[in-house]
Amino acid sequence: MNEKRYAELLRGALMSAVKRCGFVTHALTSGGLDSSIAALLMRLYGASRDFKGVAVCLKGQEPLDVRYAELLAKRLGIELLRVCVSVDEALRAVEEVIKALATFDPMEVVNSSAILVALRAVKEDGGTGVLTGDGGDELFAGYSYMHEMSYGELEEYIKHLVRTWRFSSIELGKCLGLKVYSPYLDEEVVDLALKIPAELKLKLKRERKTIGKYILRVAFRDLLPLEIVWRDKHSIELGSGFNALYKILEGLSDGRTHESVRFWHRAQPYLYEVFSKFHKIKPPAQGEKRCPYCGSGVSNDKRYCKTCGAYPI
Repeated sequence: MNEKRYAELLRGALMSAVKRCGFVTHALTSGGLDSSIAALLMRLYGASRDFKGVAVCLKGQEPLDVRYAELLAKRLGIELLRVCVSVDEALRAVEEVIKALATFDPMEVVNSSAILVALRAVKEDGGTGVLTGDGGDELFAGYSYMHEMSYGELEEYIKHLVRTWRFSSIELGKCLGLKVYSPYLDEEVVDLALKIPAELKLKLKRERKTIGKYILRVAFRDLLPLEIVWRDKHSIELGSGFNALYKILEGLSDGRTHESVRFWHRAQPYLYEVFSKFHKIKPPAQGEKRCPYCGSGVSNDKRYCKTCGAYPI
């Protein structure tokens, strides 16, 4: 089956998935490819076409997401809710995330803090249903580390991700009483994505630059601004400017030690103290191994500790 046919099938599957989403009042719009496609299809075919976009940033930073989100909002003709928070507000979000997700994994905490800020803004704006692009990177090889894999390794790895993935937006949404939808998590979309050859997800382009999510870009290149279609992948933390929190958290961690835990990141001593206010390390149960860093139980078939983020273990 050729590229054009797979692009047509993918477009149709995502369109159908959006139609199956419930009532959406807001869409998390980072201006990245996945969330932009979801918002585009909701605007064109969804049950709730009058929704607001939401873009988050940390004050004092120069976030890329807001600029791209503005471009998308203009193309779709939707209102954009810009949410810019102070460092103190972001640190309060850090504490709430640790409490809700029971983790002191720095990357998970920082990324999820930006998501929580967005979801809380939705709640305060009277929203009830939120659209996201969750799952797009996992299904279509959006992460840069995937670009180092062979096609065979990539296909097996994506199958593994589908069996084990979890998304903090869904868990945090529940805490706030919000329903979170992502068309990429729809069964039809997942089934199709697993059938699409890895060669159509990763493409080696000019100057030997690897393009992830290639087939997804091809499927929607005539409907979205080309700046968004071919935009490089940026993590939530980088796009929102929340990556500046790492240095702040490292500063808050200076001088803090905990003999019972082995830290692999300089920000973890402070994050662990927050974690300890709400949770205790859960030791290995039957069928689990012990994380060599924090001591929590990890399934024998997993290499990632969701409590502290250690990888590989």
